[in-house]
Amino acid sequence: MASTQKVQQGPLPFLRNKPCLHYRNQGQFHPLKYLRALIAAIARQGGWIFPHSHVDGIEGEAPARAKVGPYLVTAESIVVATNSPVNDLVEIHTKQAGYMTYVVGARIPRNSVPHALFWDTEDPYHYVRVHPGLDNDSDVLIVGGEDHKTGQAHDTTERHARLEAWARLRFPMMEQIEYTWAGQVMETIDGLGFIGRNPLDEDNVYIATGDSGMGMTHGTIAGMLLTDLILGRENPWAKLYDPSRKTLRALPRYAKEAANMAAQYADWLTDGDLGTAEEVAPGGGAVLRRGLTKVALYRDENGTAHYRSAVCPHLGGIVHWNESEKTWDCPCHGSRFDAFGHAINGPANSNLARVKPDI
Repeated sequence: MASTQKVQQGPLPFLRNKPCLHYRNQGQFHPLKYLRALIAAIARQGGWIFPHSHVDGIEGEAPARAKVGPYLVTAESIVVATNSPVNDLVEIHTKQAGYMTYVVGARIPRNSVPHALFWDTEDPYHYVRVHPGLDNDSDVLIVGGEDHKTGQAHDTTERHARLEAWARLRFPMMEQIEYTWAGQVMETIDGLGFIGRNPLDEDNVYIATGDSGMGMTHGTIAGMLLTDLILGRENPWAKLYDPSRKTLRALPRYAKEAANMAAQYADWLTDGDLGTAEEVAPGGGAVLRRGLTKVALYRDENGTAHYRSAVCPHLGGIVHWNESEKTWDCPCHGSRFDAFGHAINGPANSNLARVKPDI
């Protein structure tokens, strides 16, 4: 059983004489090994897993239905666990926002940093953890943070460098950077995930979202909570994580996030990132104005231009180019698309529309 204790200083040199909260008896496990075991358990129980099967639509009736290409799958219940729900246009997306988060992994001498999870309360915040090493003499120091709202930063290529600079000041034993990556997390207005029946839907459609970077923890909670709801059993967490909940204390943040989202639609009125397609360098992307609308242009490393509509198919926001990740990110509700316009992160559930290359 985990317990929390306030201590006057942390176990790292730069935390001397700085009060901290210590969460005792925490566990650490490898997420991919966990998922492999979970997949095996599903198979043993007679379950089926179909990767690369895009769900085009979900209807919560009796029975619930999911349209997968030319196929119609029916079930007593459907759980939408797609990080950001792809079956909901507005309700949940006004109560959470997508944030990009960045990570670097650096080689350090074996056992030079305690194996624990450390995080600060700065804005943007940082966290640190240690992974067993690449060899017998080293570990990997994982440093993350420098978050920003998805599609609302123009310095994405600098985020990894800032993480490295922050870490080298505090961990002088760091050697070379071995890995860099980024991802998206969904932050809710009250800090708790949404796990339960989907609002404004039939009783047999459920969602799990708002993980705030704690997907493995929330996934385990959702597995227990949603099982109880589907089977009609009482669960003490149901009210806490109810997606329909109203949290009065979170109203100021709700209003702030709603105003931020609405402000992004002003992109419809602005000029493009560049004036002409010829200005887009190989490996880069830019949004260009075309009359009353905008076009997303990616030029691959061979110099070939790939054109897509810059209008997000979710609710019509204008996507922005993320130079660090080579993606198109929507600043309104966090939808993301790869450089060629293919959807990789909801709530958008379809690709950026093709347009003719006649600029």
